[in-house]
Amino acid sequence: MNKFFRLIILSVLIAPGPLWSAIEQDVIDQADRANEIKAASRIAKGTWLPIPIPVSNPTIGSGLQAALLYLHPQTSKDPNAPGATSGIMAMYTDTDTRLVGGFHDGSWEEDLYRFRIVAGSGVFNLDYFGSTADSSFRDNPVPYTIDSDFFLSQLLRRIPGTLDWYLGLRYMYSDANVVFDPGSVVPGLPPVSDELITSSLGLMLTYDSRNNNYYPTSGSQAEVVWMRDKETWGSDFEFNKFSSFYNYYHQLSPKDTLAFRTRLATTDGNVPFYLLPSLNLRGFAAGVYKDNSSISGHIEWRRKFLPRWGLMLFYEAGSVADSVDSLFQSETISSFGGGIRWQVSEDKKLNLGIDVGYSDGDNAIYIQVGEKF
Repeated sequence: MNKFFRLIILSVLIAPGPLWSAIEQDVIDQADRANEIKAASRIAKGTWLPIPIPVSNPTIGSGLQAALLYLHPQTSKDPNAPGATSGIMAMYTDTDTRLVGGFHDGSWEEDLYRFRIVAGSGVFNLDYFGSTADSSFRDNPVPYTIDSDFFLSQLLRRIPGTLDWYLGLRYMYSDANVVFDPGSVVPGLPPVSDELITSSLGLMLTYDSRNNNYYPTSGSQAEVVWMRDKETWGSDFEFNKFSSFYNYYHQLSPKDTLAFRTRLATTDGNVPFYLLPSLNLRGFAAGVYKDNSSISGHIEWRRKFLPRWGLMLFYEAGSVADSVDSLFQSETISSFGGGIRWQVSEDKKLNLGIDVGYSDGDNAIYIQVGEKF
């Protein structure tokens, strides 16, 4: 028996090289497979992010919002396909502004379809600065409140024969009770209120070649949307609204990215003042500059100085006017500033950010989830 075992041991020791190679490769294959299963199991769980976020914004004041986000696992074989995100949130600020809502942003069938749903209810205490470029309310705004329920849905399908172009429909609905308080400006005047319903249906065309939808460093994104409000589908108004933007991202180095954006919006018809195009710049309240048409340009330099920490600098400029033809004859408004970013999840490039903006002697602080664009 001992001789038998010695022969077995000797035969193994003098076995040809291919036998050892086969055994070694089998061990490697089993280890790789175990790692793949482990990785797949980890990815399939997705990422839950409960986030209490301080709010600081010149439009709605300072306070706190609590968000529960779910970053869905990547199900597409294409690593550049946008990640799906769902969330619920609540907010309250020192202006007695409050909001509750939820959303889902996702895709299916290997990114052939993309969809978005947003719904919520809120009370917003704001200031009315007028609805023209040279409004007399600019220096003496009138306080007003919007108590609104809102809903947005959109569905896009990739255009056949293309990789990054999508065409689809968007629907928006809001039921708002608007109350003005002119007595704060002219004592003795009573509040004025009205219930306003908007129901907007339209077409949208998008292009998206970004390498990541949370923190893109290359590629571009464009969107063109035409919306129509009509009494036929439940609106109190009759108007058209056209809006568009184009984003471009260029990676200067593994740590540095330049991001560009241009925006254009215009309306015609009986448009409620709170849906008029406005300058979405940092450094002042969102409704300060508002008119039938608006245009703006934005540039940001973003740098990752640590794996999960970054900073950014920005410059923005734009104008509003009664028509598109008059935009370049109107006053140009500009702003500049910077911010810091922290990546909340190690495997998802979603950032929390604090930005400070300066414009024409004014300044504002913004705390946000994700990038401005």
